[in-house]
Amino acid sequence: MNSSTIGADAEKARQVYGDRVVDKRLAMQETFARLPRYVTEYLLAKYVRVGHESDDIAEIKQKLSGRIPESDQKELIKHSLQRDREYKLIDQLRVEVDLSAGRHWAGLSSLEGESIAIGSHLVDRFEGLLNGGLWGTITLRYDPTASVKEKIKVTEFIPFQVDKVDVSGYKEGRAHFSKAEWVRLLLRSAGYEPDQIPSERQQLLLLARLIPLVERNINLIELGPRGTGKTFLLRNLSPAVFTISGGRPTPATLFLHKQSNRIGILGSHKVVVFDEIVDVIFPDQEVVSTLKDFMESGQFSRGKKSMASDASLVFTGNLEVSGDQPSDAYRHLFEELPPSLIDTAFLDRVQGYLPGWEIPKISDALRAQGVGFVTDYFGEVLKQLRQDEIRSHFEAIELGPHATIRDQNGARRLAAGMFKILFPDGRCEDEELRDCLRLGVEFRQRVHNQLTVLAPGEYGLRAITFEGMLPLDARDLKENKKVQERDARANREPMMGHVTGLSVFSRGKAEMLGDIFFVEAKLLPDHPATVTVTGLRGPILRESVQTAYNVLQTLTGIWEEAAARARSGEMAVHLVNISEPKEGPSGGVAFVTAMVSATLGRPVRPGIAMTGEVSLHGNVEGVGGVAKKIIAAAQHQRKMVIIPVQNAKELEDVPDEVLEKIEVKTVERIEQVLELAIDIASD
Repeated sequence: MNSSTIGADAEKARQVYGDRVVDKRLAMQETFARLPRYVTEYLLAKYVRVGHESDDIAEIKQKLSGRIPESDQKELIKHSLQRDREYKLIDQLRVEVDLSAGRHWAGLSSLEGESIAIGSHLVDRFEGLLNGGLWGTITLRYDPTASVKEKIKVTEFIPFQVDKVDVSGYKEGRAHFSKAEWVRLLLRSAGYEPDQIPSERQQLLLLARLIPLVERNINLIELGPRGTGKTFLLRNLSPAVFTISGGRPTPATLFLHKQSNRIGILGSHKVVVFDEIVDVIFPDQEVVSTLKDFMESGQFSRGKKSMASDASLVFTGNLEVSGDQPSDAYRHLFEELPPSLIDTAFLDRVQGYLPGWEIPKISDALRAQGVGFVTDYFGEVLKQLRQDEIRSHFEAIELGPHATIRDQNGARRLAAGMFKILFPDGRCEDEELRDCLRLGVEFRQRVHNQLTVLAPGEYGLRAITFEGMLPLDARDLKENKKVQERDARANREPMMGHVTGLSVFSRGKAEMLGDIFFVEAKLLPDHPATVTVTGLRGPILRESVQTAYNVLQTLTGIWEEAAARARSGEMAVHLVNISEPKEGPSGGVAFVTAMVSATLGRPVRPGIAMTGEVSLHGNVEGVGGVAKKIIAAAQHQRKMVIIPVQNAKELEDVPDEVLEKIEVKTVERIEQVLELAIDIASD
């Protein structure tokens, strides 16, 4: 760890921001009784001097001693009030407005259920009392002659939290820091030690988690491995963030309770996080449909009542990974969402997909070791940055002709959020502005790419770009682009040893959607006569390719030459975009066809896709999910699809408009497949 960087950063942060920053390491080590972490940070920042930490902390603890009641001391507090007429304690003070009586009433956890009056002068002075409450020292007075509701009254209040935040001071302070210094300050404020995150990209991805707090009505998905703290940052930063972890959210809890007219979570918070999203159950279709409307318009309706809200939505969950990338077992990166959310109309309303697999797991070494903003202050500043409208900064940068309105809005709004985080004072170089937009484009491109997998006919191959944009850094997008380019080429060019197979993605016993995969084969002369497989996903697929290789060697007639040549070298087979073990047997016809094309040096005709299992005797046998596979072939603009004759009845399940676009050929033998796919007679 670079201790000199920590020291220099701390000195500058204290010079510029004073008691609005705190030593995060000290804050983690010290706990003051049962006070929340953000209250502890406030006290440390305000009353602990550099070089006098031990003495100042001891003094704070002394002042706190005996002032924070235990949960079972309610009657003791009341007894002390009755005896002494005055009592001082430390608690969270909340205030409600009684319009009918023209009064304010206070609430304390330690005196839950008791009627407590409070003067309007204190409420006017500390507005945070009306917005969730504030921790602090509270002086209570008891007047036995007063009315029942006013016998106990708050007479003094000293807050232990930031009440009113000076956002202008925060913005002005930014000018004293370079971009790298500012990023380090923000990361430490968020609880991370930047010296343990050497990659600038990883640092920015961590900060991108803050976008829903600084930008209104952002819909963001983050899926990644366990232990990366997907909700840690937002949940611990601001009381304006509400986390739903699993469970069954209802229209009443999310939107509006019809009987009581009580506003739900979306109307009372700035960010709503659906954590462990795979475990969230949406039993009522009204929830999903209302969420769709809200994600599009920022409004929701229940019964006759309509409301607007600027709440952002974040959907987080776990994703299996292989190294630093999503597991190849996934057909698309929305698979871990509940089935009710795997809907293109819903997902297209998501502005961005944050690649959680690139973010490091939380460890002791990753926890902040230097100075950062006091959490309470930092969260409030970020929330107030929502009021800054700076999307116009990005409107002058024209996105390419293929970008839809949702692509443009999503990329620009994500860029605006990142801009507010990195450049709250609005000062940056043109290239830094474009870097923010580039990140927004990446997050939106990832959403689009997954929609292309789900509904290729509707979304198609589309790159979101702007003039002069550098290539995207994300490896998953580069790999996806290669698959899309291969898909388009297979429709227009005859290709040697290259075959499109068909598969179907399942969840449990339910078949969800069809998809395509690719088989690439090449004969390597002067190598031992064997078959090797790359890109496979387990022993079942390997065995299926081996079976196809064995079938190849038994071919006769006009295909006998392929069998002879196959014995003269190594058959290398590469599988692309195939994952489910059950697709191994059903890919048999595709495996054999690719090998025959490679050995004979004859290309496969363009625009053909196929599915079917092959027996060792060359019979093509029936497979599952054929109707969905045909639909997938049509969505990928294939002109012909080859299926087993045993599956002919399933054509009844294929919509007429799909059958009008594609020619379906039924076969019984592998030789029929080869005759349809490979023109052996032409030169």
